[in-house]
Amino acid sequence: MIRNKQFFFIPLILLVFVACQPTDQERATTLYSEAHTLVDNGQWRQARIVLDSLHNTYPKQVAQRRLAKALEDSITYLEAQRTLAYVDTLLPPLMEQADKLIKRFKYEKNEKYEDYGRYVHRLLSTGSNTSRNFLQAYVRDDRQTVVKSYYYGPTAMHQQSVTLQSEGESIIFQGHNHHFEDGAHHEIMTLDNDIALSLLNFVSTHHKARIRVEGKGDKVSRNWVYYLNEKEREALSDTYQLGFLMKDINRLEQMQRVANAQINHYLQ
Repeated sequence: MIRNKQFFFIPLILLVFVACQPTDQERATTLYSEAHTLVDNGQWRQARIVLDSLHNTYPKQVAQRRLAKALEDSITYLEAQRTLAYVDTLLPPLMEQADKLIKRFKYEKNEKYEDYGRYVHRLLSTGSNTSRNFLQAYVRDDRQTVVKSYYYGPTAMHQQSVTLQSEGESIIFQGHNHHFEDGAHHEIMTLDNDIALSLLNFVSTHHKARIRVEGKGDKVSRNWVYYLNEKEREALSDTYQLGFLMKDINRLEQMQRVANAQINHYLQ
C-alpha cells in the first residue's frame, strides 16, 4: 500500500515541476526586457546579441519578435546619430587640410573622353616630362589615387615592374602596362588605389634621401635606372598626403551617407 502511494506522488511532483517552468512567451519577454535594459545603458552591441538570440530561439513568438525588431531599428537610429557626430567632428579639419594642400596641384580633365578629372602636382605634369623616364601621380576627383611609371627610349622594354630603393630599403610594384610609338617607345605602367598609395608612402618616408628607381622589362637585360630629384620627391610626397586625405574623406562621407539614409528610414 505504501509502495502505491510512492508511485502516485512521483507523477504529481513532475506535473508541479512542469507547471512551474516559464513558457516560451515568458522567456522571449525576458530576453526582450534584458535587451531593452542594455540599450538604455548604451550597450548596443550586447543588446543586438540578445535580440538575435530571441529571434533564433523563439521563432514562433511573433509579438515579442516584433518588439525586438522595433528595438533593433531604434539601435540603428542611435548608432547612425553617433556616426554623424563622429563624422561631423573629423570631416571639417580633413577638408581644411585638403583645401590647403590642393593649391599645389592643378586640375586636368578631357571632358570629351574622360569620366573623371584629376589633381596633378604642378611639378609632375605630363606635358613637361614627355621625353624621359619618370613617375607621375595624381588623385582623381572620385578620390582614387593613381601612380604611373613612364618609360621613354629607343627600345621596347615591355615594362613589368618598378622597384624603389632608399636608405637600405627596397619595395617592388607591378601594374598594367600600356605602350605606343611615335618614333620612340613610350610605356606607361599604372598602379591604382592602395598600391599607388603604398608606393607614394615609400617616397614620402624617404623624401629627404636619395631614391633610386629601377624599371624592369620582360627580360633580365631590359631594365633602366634613374633617381628622383628633390622636386619630384616633394611632389610625390605631397600627392601621397593628398591621396591619403582624400581616402579618409571618402570613407567619412560614405559613413555620413549611410547614417543619413538610416535616420531618414527610421523617421519615415
